[in-house]
Amino acid sequence: MTRPIADLEQDALARVETEMARRARGVKPWTPAEYVDRIARVHAHYAQRRQWLRTHEQDAA
Repeated sequence: MTRPIADLEQDALARVETEMARRARGVKPWTPAEYVDRIARVHAHYAQRRQWLRTHEQDAA
């Protein structure tokens, strides 16, 4: 059984948070702009995925 797309999106956001924390302890932490960019990329990716699923759901019907 596949997981809901919202769960997958939340997991991806959690990975960004984890990476932000890891990099904060390192030599080259993300700037706030880089962090916001990564979050925006996740949302954009899942918005595109939802759109793809909507259009292909109609094709299958």
